[in-house]
Amino acid sequence: MADLTVYRIDRPAAGRMLFLFHGYSAEQHHLAAYVPLVDPDERFTAVAPRAIHDLPEGDGASWWERGPDGPEPASFLAALDAVEALIERETEAAGIPRERCVIGGFSQGGALTLALTAREGAPRYAGVWAMCCALPDVPGLTLSAAAGAGTPALIQHGTADPIISVARATASATLLGDAGWHVTSVGYEMGHSQTIEMMVDARAFLAAIP
Repeated sequence: MADLTVYRIDRPAAGRMLFLFHGYSAEQHHLAAYVPLVDPDERFTAVAPRAIHDLPEGDGASWWERGPDGPEPASFLAALDAVEALIERETEAAGIPRERCVIGGFSQGGALTLALTAREGAPRYAGVWAMCCALPDVPGLTLSAAAGAGTPALIQHGTADPIISVARATASATLLGDAGWHVTSVGYEMGHSQTIEMMVDARAFLAAIP
């Protein structure tokens, strides 16, 4: 698989990295546009890749192909491997350990974020920022959230989200909390989207990362 297309906001003196994975039909600039708001003190270099599968007529991209019951398993696992390889390359090139990296994502990108950080054998990250998503249930993906005990996680969901229900979002937050993660779970009066209120809360969350 070819290397992912990446949009970067470099802060050479930052000493931390923020990886941002967009949702279905969006592209690499989507979440990166919020970086000046959520990281006004420029503590993070931001890395935002474009998803693997381009959609017709230039309508953004998708991280995986869809099956009749959700993500096509092989496609989902390939996406997971691709973003893991990206993180490894970027952190090694920058000389920044995973313990100083925050992984964030919206919708599909949020599912990747949770899978990356809660799967069996995952390294420890500085924090997790998950928007409008839930832990994925994909054959071949083994989750073991206990290994991430102590990890700060901000999980944000819409109270009127027609795609990721409140129950699914809060169940993921509960599972991580029960495994010892330091979870902040917040609902917002919105659908499957982002609001300024979410970004303000994310700014406080990122500012608290050592």
